[in-house]
Amino acid sequence: MAKKGTFNCSACGRTFAMAAHLGRHMSTMHARKSKRMAVASWAPFGGHPPVLARLRACRDELAAQHAALDAQVAALDQAIAALGGSVASVRVHRGGRRHPAFRAGTLPAYITQVLHAHRGPIAVKDVAAAVLKAGYKSRDKTLPKTVGKYMAAMPGVQKVGRGVYRAK
Repeated sequence: MAKKGTFNCSACGRTFAMAAHLGRHMSTMHARKSKRMAVASWAPFGGHPPVLARLRACRDELAAQHAALDAQVAALDQAIAALGGSVASVRVHRGGRRHPAFRAGTLPAYITQVLHAHRGPIAVKDVAAAVLKAGYKSRDKTLPKTVGKYMAAMPGVQKVGRGVYRAK
């Protein structure tokens, strides 16, 4: 009687403690084709299994939907602008270190908005007050301290003096 948790090879009868070990044994000892032959057998699909072809088709469909959504967003922006409203620009971070973007509604986004509106050196306590005035919701009792920490780490902000920063 075999122990619980043992896996037997159907070709040679060898036993393994783990299913992964049995799978490795089957692919190395009892494989009928080499890996090169297996890839070549999928030649009608460009040398790749049909799963890859289905993934590519799904990706292409999502890319088309993405383009359609971008067109709809642009049309809505034009309609809002035509009615005299302003469009809040939401910058999406797509990678890269040179120009990081912050999500709309976050504290760094509000800090950036305040610094660009002020256009000069401004104290941390004034930035915290302007962030709250701009509509940022916070229950932080030490918001100026938090704002100072964010501003010290933000790449688009330059320290001018003690507790005074400005946008680069």
